[in-house]
Amino acid sequence: MIISRSLLAGLAVTALGLTACQQDAAPAADETAATGTAASGERSNGVVREEVVPAAPPALPAIQTQPGPDGIQFALLKAAVTGDILTVTVNCTSEKSKWAYLKLDEISVIDDTTSQRIGVLKDNGGAWMGSPLNGKDRIGLNCSPNGVIWAKFPAPPASSPTVSINFPGVAPFDGVTVAR
Repeated sequence: MIISRSLLAGLAVTALGLTACQQDAAPAADETAATGTAASGERSNGVVREEVVPAAPPALPAIQTQPGPDGIQFALLKAAVTGDILTVTVNCTSEKSKWAYLKLDEISVIDDTTSQRIGVLKDNGGAWMGSPLNGKDRIGLNCSPNGVIWAKFPAPPASSPTVSINFPGVAPFDGVTVAR
């Protein structure tokens, strides 16, 4: 009988502890609902949940901007080396619906130290490493309101801190510092 009373007393203490835990948890849920930190926009049990919209990633600032054909503006966003490859990224913009067509064999980077012209790379299958491809040998996209063009080149040596980037029909991007 002594063991049974001890067991009953222990169960009663445990039950009281669990009841206290449940009561402590309830205000926390109410606080969450009151602050509106939920993220679905639904109404459930009188709680209004607001949708949380993530912030847009910051746009890359232009390194240089140059005029192109038909009033299109070209903004150089990136000239960075990863491994042995230089990636050049350009944004084109136009107020009117204008398409930019650039032949890949006419796009080049010039090593400012050696004056060597470097052309766009091709992959193992012979496809140009640039985008957006429009056909087999050119980039083409609508620049209204904007569009992004990229091309990959063999990287200039580390001893060449700057390059000049040339797109046909666009003023050159001269003295561009290469990010490494």
